[in-house]
Formats: sequence, structure tokens, C-alpha cells
Amino acid sequence: MRRQVKQMLSLALAGCMVLGMTACGSKSSTGTAAPESKQDVTTEGSSAGTAAEKPDKTAEEASLVMLIEEPNVNYYPVFLENIRAKYPEYSITSKTWDQSQVEKTVKTAFAGGEAVDIVKWFPNQMETFISSDMALDLTPYMDDEWKSIFTENALDIGTYGGKLFCLPITTVYPDIDVNADIFEEAGVEVKEHWTWDEFVAACEKIKQNTDVFPFAICDTRVGWFQRNAFLQIWDTKEELEAFNRGEISFKDERVVTALDKINDLFAKEYAYPGNGAFSQTKDQTKAAFSQGKIAMLFNVNNGGKTIRTVMEEAGRTNIRTISWPTMAAGECDYVLGGCDGYFISSNTKNPEASINILKYLTNKEAFELQVDDGDVVPANVEGGTDEEFARDSSKVYPKEIMAISAEMNDYINYNIGANYFYDKEGTLEELESLRTSAQ
Repeated sequence: MRRQVKQMLSLALAGCMVLGMTACGSKSSTGTAAPESKQDVTTEGSSAGTAAEKPDKTAEEASLVMLIEEPNVNYYPVFLENIRAKYPEYSITSKTWDQSQVEKTVKTAFAGGEAVDIVKWFPNQMETFISSDMALDLTPYMDDEWKSIFTENALDIGTYGGKLFCLPITTVYPDIDVNADIFEEAGVEVKEHWTWDEFVAACEKIKQNTDVFPFAICDTRVGWFQRNAFLQIWDTKEELEAFNRGEISFKDERVVTALDKINDLFAKEYAYPGNGAFSQTKDQTKAAFSQGKIAMLFNVNNGGKTIRTVMEEAGRTNIRTISWPTMAAGECDYVLGGCDGYFISSNTKNPEASINILKYLTNKEAFELQVDDGDVVPANVEGGTDEEFARDSSKVYPKEIMAISAEMNDYINYNIGANYFYDKEGTLEELESLRTSAQ
């Protein structure tokens, strides 16, 4: 379970990647707890594609709980409407997906003998569920027809020990949305790719030459700074792999130097709103961007189209999307990321019904709806997204040190940024303890 933030930290830190965010990441959590009540999942006036397909009359009755629906993501209500049309025999409870609550919700239900049947999570961060035997092995169900929808090697990211546990649905990595008008006011060039030093220099210039904050990052994404650094600071891929296996200390000079550089961003109050920068929700950072209070918003690639719409509605149209700043000096110019995905709880009482729904959620129609909404998908479908939102897909590195234990995963994802800011030495000791205990 998630370790508590040091007592001196009064900020409330909520939970990714992948692609780790890895992964990463996704259309992000809203910071609200997952409700326990059943929702009305019918969407009136939906452009449901092939939702008029005849219901499957052979399906047996089943009661299912789904934890996939994010507020303000257009396609989830359509998915749920289509599923109910196709399988009217199924009684579906839809819970709102909140990244910080997913693990607790699934494990609490499991401990009580109940199942959250279908869960959205990150294929490259499944250790917390696999180590507890809470994820169903999907390998026996993955026939050639189903597999054909996915791009080559796409399923590898959710495969552990030769068994498939989580199906990818988006290719996700972090990037930055930029208000180019503020950059021009500050006298800063908008560059598609930049080094860490160039990024810091831009932040300082924006702070000095304007009355806005250089950037904002929401609470569930603060750890992305450290996760990207941990992928980039090595001279060779062999060193990176050794670090990911837990063979290199967190007190290594390269690690500490990188953590100090990240810490300086917050010490110099480049991050909105200065005091309280570690506890900003997604909605708060998005509002700050739309109100012109920040020059840069740390985002995910599949959220780019949505933020453009938000900014246009606010009368701000000169928006660019650029790459995350890199600390790479050697061959390891990688970014965190991976995929959002779906898995089925191993204690589901309705595995066949769950598989039926999972097949719908990963069929051609569903993937095309995602593409229409701006997602980059690991599927063989027509369409796609702008190069601006896919340019770093090839730089995503699928594995991170977080994979060595569920405790390490939680600490880096949710606690490392603020903990290091308030207690550097204590954080390094905690990271070392987690590393050595996982060996």
C-alpha cells in the first residue's frame, strides 16, 4: 500500500505513467474518490457507431462492476451505452475512475469477496495486482482474431512471465503544452525538443520577464520529473537496465544530481502557484493554463486535443505541444510512458461476460472512437493523430525501476517529489530501503 508522506508534509498528495507513463499515465485522474453508487450509463443522442448491432441473445445474465470511466472523456459514455445495447442481459455498475483510488478500490473489494470485474490500469505497472494474484490471465482467451487488432508487439507491455494480464488501449507519454504568446512576451523561443538546461533557462526568463508562473504540473504527475530523469541520466542502456533491476544505489552521484536539479524547479518557485505546487489537481492546473497564469502545462500526449479545445474556448489559440526536457547526455534519451489498459480481476464471478466486454472495448469501433478523441492507439485502425501528439512514441521506454516492487512503484509515483523537497536525506534513505528490500 502507499506509504504516507512524511509528517512534515501537510499537502495532500494523490496518485501516473507510463506511459510506466508508464508508465504512464492517461487522460488523467480528476482527484475525486470513486463513488460506490451505480451510475446511469446510457448516453442520449450518442453517435454510437455500430451500437445498433443486434443484442447478443445467447449471453447469460451477469452482474458486472466496471472501473474505467473518466469524467470529461467523450468515448466512455458511448462505450457503456454500446455495451448495454449489445448485452442487455448484463447488469453493469460503472464506477468513476480516479487513479489515486484504483488500487484501494480493487483490493478492498477483493478482500471483501467482491470483484471489480473490469479495471483500467497501466499494463507496465501491473506488479501490484499480479503479486497479489488479483489479475486474470488473459492468455487462454487471446485468439488470433482478437490479437489481430493490436499492432505488432503491442501486447508485450502487459505480459509478465509469459502470461498476458493487461491489454493496452492507448500509447501514452508526457509532453508539454505551451502558450506561445507568453513565450513571445518573455522572449523565449518555442523549441520542439530541448535540454534540461535550456528548459531551466526558459523558466527563469519567463519568471523574470512576465507576471506568470513558468509551468504547472498536477499532483499525480509530479513524480514524472524523477521517472524521466531515472531513464535519461545513464551513459549506456546497460547502466539503465542495471538501475532498473535495483543494482545501482539511489545515492549514486548521478541520481542525486538529477534529483537536486528537479528540486530546484520548486525551490525557485517556477511551478504554479509556488507554495502548494505539489498539491495542485488536474482541474486546477488546467484552469491556470486557460486563464493565462502559466506559460506551460505538463500534460500527456493524448490530452493535447482536449486542452486545445479548452484554450480555444478561453480565447487562447496560439498553443504548441513540445517534448519533455531531457537530461540525457549519453544514449539513453528515453521518456516514461507506455499505455493505459484494461485487466480483469481474477475473482470475477463472470469471466466470460467480462471477456465479452473486454473484446468490445478493444475492437475496431472502440479504437476508432478513441482516435477521434485524440488518442494514440496501439491498434490496426485507420485514422491516427497529429504528428505533434505522437512524435516521441519511439522514445518510450517500457520498464522502470518502479517495477521492482509495488512499494517502490507507489513511492516514486506519489511521494518522491514532495518528500525530497522537505527531507532530502530521509527520502534517499527511504528509496535505498525500498531498493534493497526488493532484492
